[in-house]
Amino acid sequence: MHVPIFFLVASFAPAGLSVAQAQEVPKQAETPAKSNPAGEHWIPKLRLGDDSTYLELYGQINKGLLTFDDGGSTENYFPVDNGNSSTRAGLRFYSLMENNWSVGGNLEFEWTPYATTNVNQLNKDDYDWETHLLRKAEVYMESKEYGKFWFGQGSMASDGTAEVDLSGTSVVGYSLISDMAGGPFLRLDDGTLSSVRVKDAFTNYDGLGRKLRFRYDTASFGGFSVSSSFGTQVVPDPTEVAVWDIALRYDQTIDDVKVSGALAFSRPGDGNSIYDASVSLLHQPTGLSLTLAAGYSDKETVDGRYGYAKLGYQTDIFEVGKTAFSVDAYFGKDIQGRGTDSESFGVQAVQNLDYLQTELYIGARSYSFDQEVAGVQDSYAVLAGARLKF
Repeated sequence: MHVPIFFLVASFAPAGLSVAQAQEVPKQAETPAKSNPAGEHWIPKLRLGDDSTYLELYGQINKGLLTFDDGGSTENYFPVDNGNSSTRAGLRFYSLMENNWSVGGNLEFEWTPYATTNVNQLNKDDYDWETHLLRKAEVYMESKEYGKFWFGQGSMASDGTAEVDLSGTSVVGYSLISDMAGGPFLRLDDGTLSSVRVKDAFTNYDGLGRKLRFRYDTASFGGFSVSSSFGTQVVPDPTEVAVWDIALRYDQTIDDVKVSGALAFSRPGDGNSIYDASVSLLHQPTGLSLTLAAGYSDKETVDGRYGYAKLGYQTDIFEVGKTAFSVDAYFGKDIQGRGTDSESFGVQAVQNLDYLQTELYIGARSYSFDQEVAGVQDSYAVLAGARLKF
């Protein structure tokens, strides 16, 4: 499906940095405090203009090595795209207008020919070079007093509401634990591969994702803001199903504790409903953090639910940047179908290289899945790699 040319042209003007961050809550929250006081970087901002009006090229490259043990065989995938935060590139436009209004836009694509969410035992080393996705093609108007008005392909109001995370380790592990190794199939106790992939059995019900939509965000009042959107899916394939959602967000520092949270209600169509929420607390003097997330999918056939918890710690071991550690746990019920149970435990470590705009990371995770039809063996995954931002 190709987005109509007139829409791409209208949406080519990209958004300012603050707008892009506001849309992607978990990506905003995952960045730990910088230890580079001068703010110097290896790659300067690729920007034309000044802070009041500019056109900026941005992006990131995120590659690594995934090792997956399904209980019967162990496979290595390299170089693999990290599904937690895909390789992407985009253009932003921003212009400050009169009366404290601003306009902007964003055009962004991702390219993941060999991703952790798609590789598996049956397609090892099978690169799909045409796997690209239009993530954003949107315009907006913003006022500190009246809020933001969006139109185009981009995040629905509920996107990211289950993924608020201040641990500094989201690049290798967060509430959507299947992003680390979602493509491989689970293996049955009799040694054969099942038809269930990791991403089929583990999800976080994070709202409605990105759609072609109208969206409105209120201004922030005491750290709280409300947003709502209405739209339909056109990428990668049109569904012609109207969807809508509403979300509440909170972001505030109380004494020494930074608190970020979100909750949302979504209607994905066909009478289904999704409820999700997440909250993350970071004690800034010690670097200790706690992240919680939960979601519930109300369907006519079966209702799925899960809970997620993460403990994190950030510290200054090296002068090059923050070091972050975390452990997490996930418990799901009826996600892949009635009578199924999903359980996972993980550990993550991230080393920031501030000057190089790079994060080095490694994460390990177990996946346990139970169903009534047949026994399934436990699986284990290790993902190590680097994310470079520019």
